[in-house]
Amino acid sequence: MAAGGRGFGIRFNEAELQQLLHGPDGPVGRRMARYGEIVTQGAKRRAPVSPRGSGGRPSGYLRSKIGWQLGRDEIGLYVDIASPARTPQGESYGLFVEVGTRPHTIRPKKPGGLLRWVSGGKVHFAKVVHHPGTSAQPHLRPALDDIRGA
Repeated sequence: MAAGGRGFGIRFNEAELQQLLHGPDGPVGRRMARYGEIVTQGAKRRAPVSPRGSGGRPSGYLRSKIGWQLGRDEIGLYVDIASPARTPQGESYGLFVEVGTRPHTIRPKKPGGLLRWVSGGKVHFAKVVHHPGTSAQPHLRPALDDIRGA
């Protein structure tokens, strides 16, 4: 009770409160979007770029595909930072660059076909390639450090 015997109450507009805390335009959503942009730019800065491209893709293909998207699930808002870049076989190119690959065999898509690649300015052909694998070139995980203290 307040002085003079009068009571007071607070009414919350539940829809407004939900929008404030969980909506993309509220302060939490804006902060998450800011973090998404910081990490995306850091990942793009760190992503390796082949001067001639790779796998039939242009130079900077991986970097150009890195982006962020604000989402919401049963827990709340989240930011998904990803690269939809794919290898010619449809696999996650960004993942292979991030964590590297083990030695593996590459075969043509069509039986009896040939593989083709350029190395040292020369065009090479083969029926099968025993690839030695690639070293990891982390660019997404280190970019998370960019939001420390942001």
